[in-house]
Amino acid sequence: MAPWPPVGRLVATQVRGTKQVIQGRDCPLYFVIYSVLVASPTVSSAMDTVDKAVDNPDQAFQQLRDWASGAIAPAISIIAIVLISFLLLRLLRSIVRRTISRLIERGDQPTREVTLKANTLTYVIESAGRLIVVVIAGMMVLSNLGFDIAPLIASAGVAGIAIGLGAQSLIKDFINGFFILLEDQFSIGDVISVNGNNGTVEQLSLRRTGLRTIDGAFIIIPNGDIRTVTNKTKGWSRAMIDVDVSYDDDVDHVMAVLRDLLDDFQEDPDFSRVITAPAEITGVEALGPYQVTIRVLVKTLPAEQWRVQRELRRRIKYAFERAGISMPYPHNVTISRSDDATPAPPTAVNEHVEQPGEPARKR
Repeated sequence: MAPWPPVGRLVATQVRGTKQVIQGRDCPLYFVIYSVLVASPTVSSAMDTVDKAVDNPDQAFQQLRDWASGAIAPAISIIAIVLISFLLLRLLRSIVRRTISRLIERGDQPTREVTLKANTLTYVIESAGRLIVVVIAGMMVLSNLGFDIAPLIASAGVAGIAIGLGAQSLIKDFINGFFILLEDQFSIGDVISVNGNNGTVEQLSLRRTGLRTIDGAFIIIPNGDIRTVTNKTKGWSRAMIDVDVSYDDDVDHVMAVLRDLLDDFQEDPDFSRVITAPAEITGVEALGPYQVTIRVLVKTLPAEQWRVQRELRRRIKYAFERAGISMPYPHNVTISRSDDATPAPPTAVNEHVEQPGEPARKR
């Protein structure tokens, strides 16, 4: 028998010791590692070969060298797959963050909501890309280890179809939520109208949108149910006020009073900073049964239109009182006729001002 090579003797000693340690009941971690190695056809075959060669010192080193030479190509492939996957993940992360940063820099001043939205988009895109790269790389590594990945791919396809059919609404919510964030349809703090519900956006995620109504109720709307959104605070807003005056008043005089009032209003320090364009009077908007409607438009910052409307209505009332302009009110005309042959008395025309809550009188 040829003398045992020093390297072969060392390998045989390590194989015997490792096998005893792995198969011991006191080492569950090594037992798991041993089970994983045995599950791989390539590694399992190599271990069987080394185990048989331990009893034959002359062939141990040669068989180990042959196995190592046969494992070099798969090992190089696995290392290359891991390195390429790592580079792809780094490249994906860099591209996504750079793109989102440029989108944020387009705005004049990034707000907290915009930053949170950008972080959410970055997380979603990175997570999706990372999942795709890891799954493909894992399948390639298993293929190089000798596993047949065809059944695994088929099982994944069937599982994907089952999950897709069972979670259509959830997937739809996530897709719609992603595009809501990507297209910046609305943000936290915007006042919107969705599916007949009006409120301020307090929560916005990939799956749902939370609205707070004016009476304090909190409404949760899945993003998949959002079809049409009315954003009342997107970019800028407009205060629109319809002023009704009586037919007895001079329309030109009324418009002159309104114009002077608007000039003073735009110079008010409390409101000049929220008004972004000169106020305009469009003229006579409508002729009603007892009133003439004049429309006033004021362009404001987002969500400031309601405050401007309330203040303008208050000032218009006082300005009309000072100018002697009367507010219109309904008129009821009562005509009395006599049923006998005697001539009817003169027609009595009475004006009656209907008070709030008073039932309407018959004519």
